[in-house]
Amino acid sequence: MRRKHKWLPLAAAALLLTVLTPTAGAAPAGPLEAGGSNYDFYNLSGGCDREPYGVIDSFNDGRDTITAQLHQMYDAGQRRLRIGIFHQHGPDSGTVMDSSSGDLSPVDRQQLVDLLAAVKAAGFEEIDVVFMPLGADDPHSWSSMNESAYQEDWGVISRLHPLIAAAGIPYRIDLLNEGMPMSNQPALRAYTQRLWADYTAAFGSADTVGFSMTVWIADRVTQMSAVYGSNPPSVFELHLYGDDWNGDEYQQFVDADQKMTSLGYHQPWIIGETYFDDGTAADNIHRAIADTGRTVQYLTQWPLTRAQKCADVDQAPPVPFDAYRSAGF
Repeated sequence: MRRKHKWLPLAAAALLLTVLTPTAGAAPAGPLEAGGSNYDFYNLSGGCDREPYGVIDSFNDGRDTITAQLHQMYDAGQRRLRIGIFHQHGPDSGTVMDSSSGDLSPVDRQQLVDLLAAVKAAGFEEIDVVFMPLGADDPHSWSSMNESAYQEDWGVISRLHPLIAAAGIPYRIDLLNEGMPMSNQPALRAYTQRLWADYTAAFGSADTVGFSMTVWIADRVTQMSAVYGSNPPSVFELHLYGDDWNGDEYQQFVDADQKMTSLGYHQPWIIGETYFDDGTAADNIHRAIADTGRTVQYLTQWPLTRAQKCADVDQAPPVPFDAYRSAGF
């Protein structure tokens, strides 16, 4: 999820990053599959307020609109969706759901089931379900392990897993949005190590991307062995947003590819987030795939334009996908 900050230390922003040169003679990447969008909000009040319109928490209110939008996205060529489960130790907001019990309410559980049924009925071929704990449940800001919050987060994941698996749609799970830690985030590293161990013990690793990664991606790659040990997922998820200090999407992709390659990680990628219907991002990522040979399975756009007319989301619903379709996504 694109945020105003990326959980980066101030010192990191001052670093002068070396632009890595793509490996000469890179092997051709595998074929791309049709991608799509992060679909979390079906409307925006005043152009920016997304909170009353979560596609899970407000599904009953927006059922007809959501169903119509799913068909519109499918008709626009989208075949894969990334769907966020926003939850907190607190009341429902319209998007963020109360998980104080270590589970969603019966109403919210049924709304999730109904949304996934609508996604399947619309014809989508695959979903990426991402857990997005907020507030005290979000480990990105922890200074040490919060045991009660960890148990709440794990309860949500473990209790919703059967609903996701039973939906009848090929799926992968992102265990914590942009959760792969940086080298200076020991509490987040401890959280992800423990969650990876608990999840794989209960469900294995075949249906998960582990923890998605945002910039500074190359630094986060150095923590993958600590988090995954000898049992990494079979596909990784990256989020690419061109910016002033970390380079454009091409540089971010190449830096991440070279760091993974140097550490022996050759798994394919999913580009889970990037700017909405953006020709520059599409071109940068397409060139990086060609130059590195890294296989990318598919791409899902985040509903925020490069102009960033709002803080985090300025498009609802995310129907247009033309820039990425034109680039082969």
